[in-house]
Amino acid sequence: MIKVATTCVRITPTGVFYMDGYGSDERRLPALGVHDDAYAVLLLVEVDGTRTMFVSLDVCNINRSRTERLRELLCEALEIDDEHLVVSTIHSHSCPTSLREGGITGKETLGWPEMVCGLVVQAATLLPDELVEASCEVLRTHVRGWYSNRNSKDKPFDDEVFVVKFVDAAGATVAGMLNFNCHATVVGPKNRYLTTDVQGAVRARIADWIGVVPYTFTGASGDLGNRQFRKGNDFAELARVSCGIANEIMRGSFEPIELSAPAVSVFHQDIDYDNTVYWPSYREKVAEAQAVLDDPEASYDAKKLARTEVTRLTERQQIERIAFPIDMRTYDFGSVVFVTFPGELGSTLGMRIKAMFPGKVAIVIGYANDGQGYFVPAGDFGLGYESFVTKLPEGGIENVLDAFGGQV
Repeated sequence: MIKVATTCVRITPTGVFYMDGYGSDERRLPALGVHDDAYAVLLLVEVDGTRTMFVSLDVCNINRSRTERLRELLCEALEIDDEHLVVSTIHSHSCPTSLREGGITGKETLGWPEMVCGLVVQAATLLPDELVEASCEVLRTHVRGWYSNRNSKDKPFDDEVFVVKFVDAAGATVAGMLNFNCHATVVGPKNRYLTTDVQGAVRARIADWIGVVPYTFTGASGDLGNRQFRKGNDFAELARVSCGIANEIMRGSFEPIELSAPAVSVFHQDIDYDNTVYWPSYREKVAEAQAVLDDPEASYDAKKLARTEVTRLTERQQIERIAFPIDMRTYDFGSVVFVTFPGELGSTLGMRIKAMFPGKVAIVIGYANDGQGYFVPAGDFGLGYESFVTKLPEGGIENVLDAFGGQV
């Protein structure tokens, strides 16, 4: 038996706040206002008596440490173990700071994390009493022509899209999920108005269509974006892109699917290595990026990427040893499997994870439970700034996925 409950909580900050996502001079100034509100979407799924909680936050990234209290309170309120809780982000680069440590500008939105925690936990306490029986349907389609691998249109990327809806006995949609894999970066680094960007805008259009705000997440999209298709970086372009993507999704059709009580497994690996051996290459890349910034003929997008590269690689030259954990979780509902990842996976890496579950609908939840930055396929090193700011050397993430696949 499937039971579900969902709610959407407005978490827009009040007073002075800063925005995460870019290291531009504009982002070191307070936000000017709100273009569209930030939300937390909560989805409680109970299958054969086993509960799993999914929470999506409208922020760029989260750290485990910054969300630890939120997790503790949610588990207490819902009487679930932490393994049955997924907290992820939509990865908008124009949402408030402070749910991750060391945001790109270092600016904090004071008091906002506590506000988010209180609002989300308060809303979650109501969900157990709102559980309703439902059946599950899945729309599976592909979207092309609006986003791609941002290193090259010709490179492979994960264009799969999933919409999951839970339908009650009367045929009404009572909860949903939405996954498409694209960076929420239509609006550029000069913007100082809060926006959920393309993930939030498509979510709103899908909500109008299926009748409920879906739990929305992006998967392995560390190298995906609409850079090659972009006709601007303002809110008019955001409307054009979100309409286009939503329209492509809504061409698909739903099929019924059965769910069973989830089998949950946890994969953990500690990374620890000497970073000083990479310092000479960092210095070389900083010099190359600085040359782009000094070039009056360089494009806006080129300078945007170069600025981020200079900031991040300069920071890297202060770190002698890199040590961090990678925690992945697998939620096997029988016909459908969700795999969480604590960072920004390259697209082909996400497709590799999906291929580990033949015969099942496999969906990756990126930016989930923690934020450990970019994870770049070995063949893409040197193609974009992601490979200069990743925490793993070339081939490192493939070794991690080898170990994960061995556990699967």
